[in-house]
Amino acid sequence: MVCVLAAASVAFGEAASTATLDDIQIWAGSGANRAALVIDWNDGKEPESLLWGYRWDGTATGLDMLQAVVGADARLFAHLGQFVWGTAVFGLGYDLNASGSFAVDPLLAFDAHGLAVEAGAANANDARGPADSADHFVEGWSSGFWAYYLKDSAAGAWTSAMTGAADRVLMDGAWDGYSFAAHFASSPPGEPVAAVPEPGALSLLGFGLVVLLCARRVRG
Repeated sequence: MVCVLAAASVAFGEAASTATLDDIQIWAGSGANRAALVIDWNDGKEPESLLWGYRWDGTATGLDMLQAVVGADARLFAHLGQFVWGTAVFGLGYDLNASGSFAVDPLLAFDAHGLAVEAGAANANDARGPADSADHFVEGWSSGFWAYYLKDSAAGAWTSAMTGAADRVLMDGAWDGYSFAAHFASSPPGEPVAAVPEPGALSLLGFGLVVLLCARRVRG
C-alpha cells in the first residue's frame, strides 16, 4: 500500500500584490459575512504585517472582530484598556517564532482567550515588550499608539478611523487594520501575509490528510 503525504508548511508565504479574503488561513466566528483584520507591528521583525479573518451573521463591530480573532489564534495576544468612553488597544503581541510560549515584560496575565483587560490609562506601559525578543509585542500610550484604519474592500485605500472599534459596524467584505505609530507618527498597515495556525495544528491537519488519502487508496 502506498500513501501520499500532503505536507503543510509552517512558514509564512510571501505577500501577493494585494492580499484578499481568499488568502486568509485563520478564521474566527461563523456566518455568511466576512471581514479581514490586519495588524502591523512596524517593529522590524518580518513579517511585520499579518492577516486574519472573521465571519458573522447579524450585526458585529470592529471590537467583536478583534476579540474573536485573538481568541481564535493561540499565537495572538492583546492588552486592552477599559474607559468610560469605550475600549482602547494598549498592546498587541504575537508568538512570531511559534515557540508555543509567549510572555511580556513587565508581566501581564493573559486569559485563556489571549486577552488582558484592565481599567484606565495607568495600566498602559510604553516600555513593555516581548519576553522573547523574537516575538512581536508593542505597547503604547504616552510615546506611541495603535492607529486604527479602515477600508471597504481588499482593493480599497486605508483611511483613519473616525470612531473606536466598538462603534465600528462591520460590513461584509470590510477590512480593519491596526498599525503601531511610534512617536505618534502613524501610517496605514503594510501589505500583510496570512497568519498561519500553530505548528501542532498543522501537524494534526497533515495527519488527517494522510489518513484520508490512505483510506481513499485502500478503497480504490
